[in-house]
Amino acid sequence: MKIGTMGHGPVVSWFLEEGSQVEGVTFSAVYTRPCSREQGEALAQTYHVPAVHHDVDAFLADPAIDTVYIALPNSLHDSYAKRALEAGKHVILEKPFTTTRAQALRLAALAQEKQLFLLEAITVPHLPNVKLARELLPQLGELSLVQCNFSQYSSRYDLLKEGQLTNIFDPKFAGGALMDLNSYNIHFVTELFGAPQSITYTPRMGPSGVDTSGVAVLQYGDFVATCAGAKDSNSDCFAIVQGRNGSLLIPDTPSKSPEVILKLRGKEEERFNRQTPGVRFRYEVEEFQRIITQKDYAARDRLLDHSVLVSSLLEQARNYAGIRFPGDGEDQA
Repeated sequence: MKIGTMGHGPVVSWFLEEGSQVEGVTFSAVYTRPCSREQGEALAQTYHVPAVHHDVDAFLADPAIDTVYIALPNSLHDSYAKRALEAGKHVILEKPFTTTRAQALRLAALAQEKQLFLLEAITVPHLPNVKLARELLPQLGELSLVQCNFSQYSSRYDLLKEGQLTNIFDPKFAGGALMDLNSYNIHFVTELFGAPQSITYTPRMGPSGVDTSGVAVLQYGDFVATCAGAKDSNSDCFAIVQGRNGSLLIPDTPSKSPEVILKLRGKEEERFNRQTPGVRFRYEVEEFQRIITQKDYAARDRLLDHSVLVSSLLEQARNYAGIRFPGDGEDQA
């Protein structure tokens, strides 16, 4: 892959840092808006990227780029992914994939029509320890409860309380705790258990009209999953699956999943780890490189189905809670 990046937030630096360590991956260009010229130049210099663009058309026409990594504000994902696909580029689209199910379906159809690769940049499905957790699940027996908590206090919450509105708490940019931290929890639960029968969401609303924290409840018939996410407070982060025979614990956010602890009744706990410490993004970039190089369209479509599912669940959760973004309901699918 010859990647061009769009955006300049911390996630872009992390992606550049770990992606550059993957064999066969090069970073050809960065794009930032003209108002973020300095940030773009700094990224290019730090990670030795040869080209910097501030004109999106020139960036998408750059022949040195075959894949575009999009890490722009959430509300821009749909339109910029569409432009990149129409320009003949493969797309790696940061989570949340889109703000509505209709957008996700439309992008997936466009990628399939053009025989291009469209992949969501979400660590959870690609982490070896998440795959291990799925393998261990049968040992738990009949399931009863799944709990996830990803809470991380944001300095921008302080700004919000002072009356300053930033992207992550702005409905115009599809902000809020559900679309950010809690989306990882929902990815984790659906990666293990598939689509729920229903989802509800109870938020703590901020003054800007989006949630600063909240709890999603996913009903699976015989068991229930709760997903808590907060940007207005801290907590120990974890994911735990409880069953008749014991529990399975990930003692951190699902986005990291540093180890898996199996606790079966009457037995000593067992600790497992298939990951390199401190490595998260490399696993997904390695898989993206494999999928694109090998033209593995089946893997693309399987991952797209998962991204469409999560986009749909996030939209359903917002609708239940009455959280609205500009453009909601403009297109249906």
